Amino acid sequence: MKVQKIKLLTEYFHPEPASTGQLMTQLAVGLYKEGFDVEVFTSQPTYQGQEISKLPNEEVYKGVKINRLNSSQLNKENSIYRIINWLTFTFLVTINIFRKSKSSDILLILSNPPILPFVGLFFRFYRGQRYILIIHDIYPDMAVTLGMANANNPIVKLWHIKNRILFKNADRIIVLGKQMKQKIIENLNGRIESSKIQVIHNWENPEFIKPIKKKDNSFAVKNGYDKKLTLLYSGNLGQHHDLMTIVKAAEKVKNLPVKFVFIGEGAQKRKLQDYVKNKNLDNVDFYPYQSLEKLPETLTCADVSLVSENFRVNGLCVSSKMYSSLASGRAILALVNENSDIGEIISDFKCGFRVDQGNSDKIVECIKFSIEHPRELEEIGFKARKTFEENFTFDIALKKYIIILKTIT
Repeated sequence: MKVQKIKLLTEYFHPEPASTGQLMTQLAVGLYKEGFDVEVFTSQPTYQGQEISKLPNEEVYKGVKINRLNSSQLNKENSIYRIINWLTFTFLVTINIFRKSKSSDILLILSNPPILPFVGLFFRFYRGQRYILIIHDIYPDMAVTLGMANANNPIVKLWHIKNRILFKNADRIIVLGKQMKQKIIENLNGRIESSKIQVIHNWENPEFIKPIKKKDNSFAVKNGYDKKLTLLYSGNLGQHHDLMTIVKAAEKVKNLPVKFVFIGEGAQKRKLQDYVKNKNLDNVDFYPYQSLEKLPETLTCADVSLVSENFRVNGLCVSSKMYSSLASGRAILALVNENSDIGEIISDFKCGFRVDQGNSDKIVECIKFSIEHPRELEEIGFKARKTFEENFTFDIALKKYIIILKTIT
């Protein structure tokens, strides 16, 4: 049987600490172990807050060949610089696919950066190459929703037109939730077969991230989180997360035995730190991204895992923090819409609390409930882990990817 050759296009890959890098690394290695020939085209490590030296341009990691491209690494907090990074990376990917890919290879393309998927469209027209899109964020809708672009901008309108062509010519479109699938169908006015869009949730490794009691967690004990109710937000502190509501809740419970922990980097971090400093809040701690080896402890150092999405991006993305939070066996406290994918998971499986964005008072209520009902909080954590094991493990996702790849010939 002929081995399928997969070219994975993703800006983030091993050893990036960001969730996208970890997910794509696990996917590539998993596909390799299942008999696929996988080659990755990615950037040099660039994620802010990390001191990572330049790595070899070519390397083999657990059987997967990595091509690291020397794209620009300008400050991503500046929108113009971010776009320059997108353009240089996408250009270098295109050149390398020309050189190192054949028309029989399948392009597996991540939606970040958002112009990267058009590489697939180009090679479809140029040499009939097949491509599969993995959509983590729907653009340009995301840019318009977050105020980064105007809906009437000619570039945005042209982007929508090109998206219709992009999606129509893709062999498959993989999205993270039912709401995202529905959004794409709406954008295309129903002019796409529903079966072409497949929902495959992101995942976590059940053997890597598993529940650890706080008294046995060295990170928790070292920082005193075993003595207080602790709420953890771990991941990207980006613009499409409602994080200010969380620190405002921290201000309202500053006299209670509660700690808020933020681990990660992103455009909102400085604003959050300034707010905490100006309000003299000593119940909020900030850390940079932690190494992959520390994740099993950092993700379980708290009693409650925080997940947040700006209500405006409902259907445009699904926070990857949901899966690691469920895996950690902690109750989820999510600032999301009721009809969002995350909101429905919490409602269906009774694995946490859902709070409307901007409602810091409701967060305070959840905190007081957690302090007063520790056994109930622990039971919710058990339900979270069970929900994860039955629905969101890597093995479940990998089997779905394999089915899709094997149907494309």
